[in-house]
Amino acid sequence: MKKKASLFVIFVLILVAVFFVSLGCATKAMTEEKSVAPAEAVSDKISDEERAIVKKKGEESETLTKEFTTKEAPKTKGLLPGKAEGVKGPSGLKAGFADDNKQFNYFVNFINTYKDKVPYYPINISERIIFYCRDVSSKSIPNALVKVYSGKKLLTTGKTYADGSFMFYPSEYDARLTSYSLTFEALNAKADIAVDRQGKREHVVTLNTQRPQYKNVPLDILFVFDTTGSMGEEIARLKKTIEIINMNIASISTKPDVRFGMVLYKDKGDEYVTKIIPLTGDLEKFQKELALVTAGGGGDGPEDLQSALADAVKKIQWNTGGIRLAFIITDAEPHLDYGQQYTYVDAAHDAKKEAIKFYSIGTGGLPLAGEFVLRQISQYTQGRYIFLTYGERGESEGGKEGSVSHHTGANFQTDKLESIIIRFAKEELAYLTDQPLEEGQGYFDAKKVEDESNEETLQKLFDMAIAQLIDYSAINIQKGEPTAVLPVKTSDAALATNAEYFTEQLSMALGKNKVFTQVERKNLQQILNEIGLGQTGIVDEASAAKAGKMLGAKMLITGTLYKKNANYEIFLKLIRVESAEVLSATKAIIDKNLGVAEGVKKPQPKQPVKKKTG
Repeated sequence: MKKKASLFVIFVLILVAVFFVSLGCATKAMTEEKSVAPAEAVSDKISDEERAIVKKKGEESETLTKEFTTKEAPKTKGLLPGKAEGVKGPSGLKAGFADDNKQFNYFVNFINTYKDKVPYYPINISERIIFYCRDVSSKSIPNALVKVYSGKKLLTTGKTYADGSFMFYPSEYDARLTSYSLTFEALNAKADIAVDRQGKREHVVTLNTQRPQYKNVPLDILFVFDTTGSMGEEIARLKKTIEIINMNIASISTKPDVRFGMVLYKDKGDEYVTKIIPLTGDLEKFQKELALVTAGGGGDGPEDLQSALADAVKKIQWNTGGIRLAFIITDAEPHLDYGQQYTYVDAAHDAKKEAIKFYSIGTGGLPLAGEFVLRQISQYTQGRYIFLTYGERGESEGGKEGSVSHHTGANFQTDKLESIIIRFAKEELAYLTDQPLEEGQGYFDAKKVEDESNEETLQKLFDMAIAQLIDYSAINIQKGEPTAVLPVKTSDAALATNAEYFTEQLSMALGKNKVFTQVERKNLQQILNEIGLGQTGIVDEASAAKAGKMLGAKMLITGTLYKKNANYEIFLKLIRVESAEVLSATKAIIDKNLGVAEGVKKPQPKQPVKKKTG
């Protein structure tokens, strides 16, 4: 009897399994049928071959998405990942952000690591040259018209952002073009500059004019908002905090002329695909429109972000003489299978031409494919990628990697979402005043730990400092790049022993680094003496580059040591030997107890015990 019962149970289980397999196949077939894109090219810049790759990656990324999704259930965003159901997270939406232009090398590596695993359209940013437009008093000039030529051929045009910057990417154009000329025009003044493709990565262009005193600067803030079913918490938060955002920005002494607007978007088959709420300086009017916004629709994962971006760039009446900021807020990747002629790449290009800065906000549940595209858009338009953490910590704060963003890099900070929006708006406005906000130099702090040797603590410190120099590099650093450490310098003779000691620790950290290949320091002191760097003092980049060439290094790490209160401070720079330019910089603050007592000889490194031979 028991045997028959067991056989019956097994039979029932088989029937159930067959039912679910059939259901899964039917669902997959329906999904695949829905995902088939029209045969025509997506845009003039996207080939049929690239479209096929995008479709294939879209199918492959479904599995990858499960691995990298920050939160598996978007509709439970009030809950912290890993916590028991019903345990609430911190009040408000906690957010972090990464500046992918500041950590440019990190971003290039991020793109190269995942470009074969997610659907996307290419924006080749692997080579970058930055220009800063200034007046005769070295103040930034926003909205200057920029034209880029190769010979007589016009390659592209654009405008400078509030900080006067304009980024040009030679990698987007014919590899045979090796030199370029640019014109900058604003305030009835014009300047030209010629640059070499392999030359310096940063240039300052000075216009023979004085910028005016800016008051009541036009400031447009547009929210490009995914309003599908899983976005209720984000919509509710914006409703509660828009008045706080406005109050904090409007209270700035220069009294900016603030306007808010929205482009709402869902997906095909929903109540609407996009809906525009025009920019307005009437906060009460905007709040009334915002109050009507609700979450609903969606359901298949990707949403129609590309249509929303087209509206944001082409249909919004942006100001022409002020600051233009947009914030994309979504928990889903964009549909790239609709055969749209105007893609997110086109939107990013057009936004850059008009100096519209796109910040992107990835909320809980955003898959890697979504993060990839959002970071592309923000980096290209000089915005930042923001991710809602819901109280979780990133790996730079001791959290598990991937808990808040798939990759945060060395450049990661957290705050409430509205605080970050306020901060970025104030930052842009500050460029147009005589007292810009201090961004704050990134640094690492090492304190004496009782159960750890000084050398162990210093190794950890310099490991992190070198990692940040790599992440923040202005160019992409290839693995195995020959790199040397020059002796840490100081103008204080009393610190000479510590400078030598810290140089040894820094050199040991470089030797263990997986990106750089350390150049042997044979005859280093002789080389330094030959070019006048043998004595204590500050090392300039040109002299350091001479030493680098003689050493056979392509990169150099230099340091300058100071004593401040009870600590030592070392300013570290990564220098490109070929052009003698600083690619990145950071600061290390070291507890005095981690150094050598001044006037005392530095400790000698432990010598390996020699084995006795018979």
